Amino acid sequence: MKKALLIGINYTDLSGISLKGCINDIINVRNMLLDAYNYDSENITILRDDDNIKFLQPTYSNIIEQLLILVEESKNLEEIWLHYSGHGSQIQNQYFNLQNLEKEQVIIPIDYVKNGCIVDDELFDIIKNINCKAYLVFDCCHSGTVCNLPWKTEYNIETDTINTIKINDSIIDNPNIYMISGCKDEQTSNDTTNELDQRMGAFTNALTECLRKRHHNTDILTLYKDICIYLNDRGYSQVPILSQSQGKGNQVREPTLRSDLLNPLP
Repeated sequence: MKKALLIGINYTDLSGISLKGCINDIINVRNMLLDAYNYDSENITILRDDDNIKFLQPTYSNIIEQLLILVEESKNLEEIWLHYSGHGSQIQNQYFNLQNLEKEQVIIPIDYVKNGCIVDDELFDIIKNINCKAYLVFDCCHSGTVCNLPWKTEYNIETDTINTIKINDSIIDNPNIYMISGCKDEQTSNDTTNELDQRMGAFTNALTECLRKRHHNTDILTLYKDICIYLNDRGYSQVPILSQSQGKGNQVREPTLRSDLLNPLP
């Protein structure tokens, strides 16, 4: 069984920070999961800020609660997919001093003014306990290492080289946790208009288009490179980052994304 948690926040009621494509992002990802990857609609939870159902609003507490539920259920699952489209930001590390100038990456729930942001350390403390294959997608600004996974991979288009480095000493037993973020920690993510004239995140649009062109069968490393090239070819300066729970193993080169369709979508 597969389950997904899709979070899209347009911040429509928050003057000055509203976005246009985040809910479209998760609608399109939902359709892809249903059509290409054999997810059942009852196993996809969607949090969106145009939903009047209180427990489906993308608030701080609802996001954390749904993440905890998904991770707990992962003990009995084949695969999970987490997708977040919304605002991301950086804050100064709470232990700031002259020797520690690092910033923390955060995602911004709809009630952030009252209840604050969700910090990368919080996300890691939950995600590290996932027990099955997991795809984590963050289409937001400053998202490069937003889950604090210990290994980071970056693709250099100019030299056509891949560089994977260990960025922290965290140990995660599950080797199959993958995250692709829309940009580096210091960068912002852009919007675009897709072929159906819908506003979307440029990164999410690239993700779905690249999967479609591979007939929804590819390995995570090839997908990551495809997305980087897709965005670069269209003039976007943002550079996606691939993070994983374990290092340079072959798992990133296996066909980790497999369509269950006998005749994959064109």
